[in-house]
Amino acid sequence: MDLENFKELWDKDTGKESPEISLEKQREIHSPLEMLKVNMQTEFWLMIVTLPLLLTNFPFASTDSNIRTISAFVTVLTVAIIIYFYSRFLKLYKMLQKNSINTNYDLFSLKNQLLISKEIYISYYISYIPLGFLLSLIKINFHFDMEYNLAIFGISVLITLLLIAFIIRYWIYYMYGRYIDDVVRLVDELNGIEVTPKKERRKTWFERSQKFFINKMGIKGNILNTVLWFVSMYIFIILFLTLVLLIIIIVGAKLNFLDIGSLQRALNKLN
Repeated sequence: MDLENFKELWDKDTGKESPEISLEKQREIHSPLEMLKVNMQTEFWLMIVTLPLLLTNFPFASTDSNIRTISAFVTVLTVAIIIYFYSRFLKLYKMLQKNSINTNYDLFSLKNQLLISKEIYISYYISYIPLGFLLSLIKINFHFDMEYNLAIFGISVLITLLLIAFIIRYWIYYMYGRYIDDVVRLVDELNGIEVTPKKERRKTWFERSQKFFINKMGIKGNILNTVLWFVSMYIFIILFLTLVLLIIIIVGAKLNFLDIGSLQRALNKLN
């Protein structure tokens, strides 16, 4: 059954035509939808730029032919996941471009599509956990017998988990979650569903700079703000994790828990 037939049945069952949504409410919903579309464009171009950096982490230069073969399979699997997700991503973007919000049925359909897409988006990043696990195994050539290989494997997995946790907690919320929540709240209010009062909170630095850049440059300003924060947070996370590792190594060497020479040999073999 297609959507048009479903809509006709819906109208017959309710005994009336789908009510029209006022222009004021349409404008309220239009604002977060526009931000969703802008952020989707921004993320797409960020993906185009960062994808080559992601693929450079796969050890194709390994002298072990088995490692090169496994790396090739992991790369193909990663690219396949990205293609699948961004095909859904593009489908949602086209829906937001064309979607009508004139009736309650339109709003109900929009709400469901956004909530489903949000779950798919979270699942997309969670799927990188097993890929990160496999990549960490590749880095140590699937051998735990060498000294410090277990530590290197553990650190690689930990970095992967921290990055994914950060993306799910902050990136998804500031790029999409808060706008989806606004749309869902408005749809529920229009349907007489009791909603939890929106909590007033202090604006983050990201939101403040976003408002500044949008006032100065419009949509381009929002894209620029997102790119600047993305790059800044990526650099911050790398520097923070590097600092933590250096502190652990220095403290471990001082307390004779780590042998710097053995650790250096293990890292040289990884390279």
